Amino acid sequence: MIPLAEPVVDWGAVLEVIWSSLLGGLGVAAAFAFGILGASRAVVYRREGNVAVAGAYGVLMTLAFGAVGAAVVFGILVMTSK
Repeated sequence: MIPLAEPVVDWGAVLEVIWSSLLGGLGVAAAFAFGILGASRAVVYRREGNVAVAGAYGVLMTLAFGAVGAAVVFGILVMTSK
């Protein structure tokens, strides 16, 4: 890319950090959004008496927040292992 920075900067590592942080950030944000969606819809459908749909949204909420928690634990493990 820049001839003067070639010996100093490992561009492959920089690009790896950029794409993995974008992917991780968007993935965790999407999982959290699905968790909120599941929680709010579960309450609405349970209030209306539609228990099956409320249960499905409850499962969605549980899986989504579980994924967010797993991402947090994974991030802590990666940071403490180096």
